[in-house]
Amino acid sequence: MEKKIAQISDIHFGEKNFSSKLRENLLGQLQDENPDLIVVSGDLTTEGYAHEYELAAEFADELRSITATYIIPGNHDARNVGLVHFEKMIGKRKFVHHDSEFAVIGLDSSEPDINDGQIGMDQLEWLARELERVPDHLCKIVTFHHHLLPIPNTGRERNILLDSGDLLRLLNSYGVDFVLNGHKHVPNVWMIEGMVTLNSGTATTRKLRGETFPSHNQLRIDEDRISVDLINTENGSKREMASYSVKVEDEEYMICSYVHPEGPL
Repeated sequence: MEKKIAQISDIHFGEKNFSSKLRENLLGQLQDENPDLIVVSGDLTTEGYAHEYELAAEFADELRSITATYIIPGNHDARNVGLVHFEKMIGKRKFVHHDSEFAVIGLDSSEPDINDGQIGMDQLEWLARELERVPDHLCKIVTFHHHLLPIPNTGRERNILLDSGDLLRLLNSYGVDFVLNGHKHVPNVWMIEGMVTLNSGTATTRKLRGETFPSHNQLRIDEDRISVDLINTENGSKREMASYSVKVEDEEYMICSYVHPEGPL
């Protein structure tokens, strides 16, 4: 039976390019998709102010009315002591949740008032302990805001995790299946050592790079294949970004760039 995970990121309540229309489109699309999980990979707000968090909290409640929803903070959420509001109105900045099929672990990669990010030694040690406890049969999902790997078509590389090497080694050694990030506002997917690293674009703003468009990602998982769809929040159109065989004997896989030769969706 196919399972679906919706990944959204960089909502940015308070941003001048935020679109209420895109917000409503996104909620409608998620309701239609009916995913098993929703993961929000950070940056619900723009400046971390209380009034932005009030809007974010209302939005989070709407997501939770659709399905189980997991949210971590981003660098914008940590501005102006905003993490105080995050913990009060949204939830814990790091968490672990197990159900019968998935283990979802959230980390806080933000640093107060700067765009750079890191996981830090304390969280790395905590993550190792939690992954050690995850039963082997569960699908392992780890989410944090800053991109673990460089993202194509984003210009000069900035703000990658300061301790990305240590984290990448840890994730690989514990057999993590999916890593979900945001931050760069450009959707992208890498497969590295059997781990799918998936970045989400901005779902509800027009703060866009190049030929990108407001979007979110959908992971589809069944017995034979993992597929990643890119969904245009503007019009609901969908494109497959990547498709991987999950059979050990079939090592071939395909990655499609989010920039299609025929242009945006």
